Amino acid sequence: MRPSNTATTINSSNSTFYCRYSPNLSWNLSDSHFHLIIAVMTLIASLSTILLNALVIIAIKQRKELQNLPHILLSSLAVTDLLVGLTVMPLSITVDVFIFLRLSFEHVCSLLLASRCFGPFLFSATLHHLTIIAWERYVAIQKWMNYKIIVTKRRLKNLATAAWLSALLPSVPDFLMLVLGVDSRFLAAWLTVWSFVWTACVILIAYFYRKVYLGIRNLKTNEISQVNALMKLKRESKVAVTTGLLTAVLILSFLPITVVAFLGNVFLVFNTNVAFRFTWAATQLNSLLNPLLYWYRDRRFRIAILKLVGMKSPPQKFQPAVDAARFITRKDPAELNNIDNKPTMLVPQS
Repeated sequence: MRPSNTATTINSSNSTFYCRYSPNLSWNLSDSHFHLIIAVMTLIASLSTILLNALVIIAIKQRKELQNLPHILLSSLAVTDLLVGLTVMPLSITVDVFIFLRLSFEHVCSLLLASRCFGPFLFSATLHHLTIIAWERYVAIQKWMNYKIIVTKRRLKNLATAAWLSALLPSVPDFLMLVLGVDSRFLAAWLTVWSFVWTACVILIAYFYRKVYLGIRNLKTNEISQVNALMKLKRESKVAVTTGLLTAVLILSFLPITVVAFLGNVFLVFNTNVAFRFTWAATQLNSLLNPLLYWYRDRRFRIAILKLVGMKSPPQKFQPAVDAARFITRKDPAELNNIDNKPTMLVPQS
């Protein structure tokens, strides 16, 4: 028995729960241990997500070396991940606990509604931030001479605000239509429209990073003769790789739930709570992996966060600045020899 748009039902014959806000999804109440295990795992992930993203935000606010233009966007992105740990994950935990204890199924349905609306909102905000970050990296690599003119602090803050506001467009109407019991065909049509917007964002991200890759590959050392400029370009390229990895992690984390949702229209086995909870948990882990990626890729983040928690930072390693020239290209040995003949300056390795 499937629920109508205004009903929440429990099929006592096979201990199955149906929510009116997700009529195609069934929850098997007899498999209660699964919900307890996934709730404990999500609780650990939630606490870790909150702690790590809070440390990232505080580190950017307190450390001057992290208060540059790319990190303004990373700080705003960390806020989205922090909100996932504060809202989406606790909602999922509460649903699991209620189903495990078989308590207040009407409230479970309301919690599922809240989770369904917060999830797309934060996903959209994350994707929009990553699109802006990809554009910023494109300008930093391809138009580096005019970077300070094109990319300003005020412009990035305005773009970050626009990313948050535009993320409300798919989630707020979806919430209102679900509450008002609008025909599911209208809901599907609305989400289909926004799936094209999300696809356009992914295409733009791919385009910008392709331009970044070509810009790094085609750079010649005779175009930039100063070692400081080469070192700066090396750092910009490393940030571009990091943000590219953030995008890849986002896509991979949302791929399972997208595939399961698509297959659920054909095979009923994919409309069960087990398939949904595993893929939804994998999606939420994106917000935990992002700060770990900052930690792994950026030494400055590692040092700043270690200092915040009262630990000693690891000793810095030094290498000749001329390595930056070799990082860009090896196509012009004569130019590299000219750089090698200059006094070697030791700089911290990022």
